[in-house]
Amino acid sequence: MKKLGLLSIAASIAVTSMMAGNVELVSDLKIYGDAEVRGISVKGDTDTVKKDKQVLDSKLRVNLDFKTVEGIVVHSRIELKNDAWGDNSNDTFTWDEANVLVPFDKDKFLLAGRVNDTYGTPFYGSNGDKIDLALFGYKPVENVLLYAFDFKAVEGKNNDQNTFLGTNTTGTGDFDAYSVGGQITLDKLVVGGRYVYLQNNTETSTGSSIYNDATSHMFNAFTMGQIADLDLQAQVEKRIGDKTNSSAGQTDEKMFGAYLKVAKQINDFNVGMAALQTKDGYVAGQNLPVTYLTNDDLGTASLDRVGKYGDTSLVALNFAYDATKALTLEANLGQHDIKDATFMKINKDLKITEYDAGLAYKLNKSAIVSLRYALGTFDESSLDDMQTVVAAVNINF
Repeated sequence: MKKLGLLSIAASIAVTSMMAGNVELVSDLKIYGDAEVRGISVKGDTDTVKKDKQVLDSKLRVNLDFKTVEGIVVHSRIELKNDAWGDNSNDTFTWDEANVLVPFDKDKFLLAGRVNDTYGTPFYGSNGDKIDLALFGYKPVENVLLYAFDFKAVEGKNNDQNTFLGTNTTGTGDFDAYSVGGQITLDKLVVGGRYVYLQNNTETSTGSSIYNDATSHMFNAFTMGQIADLDLQAQVEKRIGDKTNSSAGQTDEKMFGAYLKVAKQINDFNVGMAALQTKDGYVAGQNLPVTYLTNDDLGTASLDRVGKYGDTSLVALNFAYDATKALTLEANLGQHDIKDATFMKINKDLKITEYDAGLAYKLNKSAIVSLRYALGTFDESSLDDMQTVVAAVNINF
């Protein structure tokens, strides 16, 4: 079963103590969120099947934040989502985020609950994914943050006694992850890194696909922000450890990734480039700001997670032009090189050239209308070119 770390116990005590007493609130309740309605057209070979369909989807997210008189911050966010209008089976209601931040001793804090992993970066960590954690943060001096946390990587239902712990959507097993890290802010640039140890608590049978004593070590370094009038995002990550108990015996993790994005604003133009390399693994976040076909916010992420189909190199040029105060024009050119690709069940090197074009128009300060088109052409004749069109209305409130 689950092994609680000291951080989890400490955070549980802090949250329990707060909820057990009378919580006195200050009148600064904040309600904010966003809503989106999209029309999507997909045609050609995508990550799973050949598609030729059009669909409407929508989502609404509402955040509720408030503070107590002692500075405790309570945050929650709910998400209502319909993946296809006219199909009620796709409707979802999710308590997307729910956490409590408890400051103490002026320079320390506890953070407990479900969060968006802002302490990770857009790689194998959890960027864009929700994680349940207990985190201790310490700010020894201004602009320096040190932290340690325990988060539950995989856990099963407490009423499931017949199979291994873990749900089908996250894997099978009982895994805890422990991490230490830190970051420093240098003017407009943040530099940091973290180490994560993944521990397998599962008692598995001989025939299980999980190696009984599997452990994993992740090393990540990153920088993001502005330097010399350049917008910069860069990181490198390495994983080592045990992976599975396959028919060939124990296999080792060897995952490596590197990512770089540089952009510069020149009057009304924004010009940038992005480069990405993965080996023996894939990028966790589906919303890397590289191309439309790798980004669910801008497109449909029809290629799924970068690196999923084989070692991948991706280079892209990104352009944006503010034609007016309300209208922005966009264009991207990307080259995907996938070694020994398993995309659509082929088993050979694959190249994908991606052409993106789009526009975004601000109706007012809160609402944006956008239209984006992506074309992915394959060097493999058996694959049909991928085309996506996404028209969307986004509202922030």
